[in-house]
Amino acid sequence: MSIALTRLDSRLEAALGDSISGLYASEARADAATARLIRAHRDLVAAETTVAFQRVRLINAADRKRRVDDAVLDELDAQLERLEEAAEQRDELEAELTKLIKAREDAAARAAVRSAVARSVADAERYRVGLVVSALPAQSPALSGRRR
Repeated sequence: MSIALTRLDSRLEAALGDSISGLYASEARADAATARLIRAHRDLVAAETTVAFQRVRLINAADRKRRVDDAVLDELDAQLERLEEAAEQRDELEAELTKLIKAREDAAARAAVRSAVARSVADAERYRVGLVVSALPAQSPALSGRRR
């Protein structure tokens, strides 16, 4: 079991049909659209890491045993601002990755519909041919090539 790097990991894996580690390993051989998805995921992972780091820094700054004065409040305010900026950047990257995944899912859905329609048409044609063949007489001279 792998640890999720982002909350979009399972959706990305489903859209691309491979695990995150498998995708990263085959990135050099990926087509342009898949490579763009992998890069967007890497960027999002980096942004998630930055958010986690800034959150821990804020927690550490708030947890220090010291007198609360203007300097401490200014430090907390600055750290909170850095966390907000990191979260905003992460949200933008997440929205971009979501858009790319959605486009891939939509393309797969369209391909599935085209495939289902093609199978349905082929099945209908086989059924129609089967009805025509079954309606022919079993001992037809025209079919057997013999004359009586």
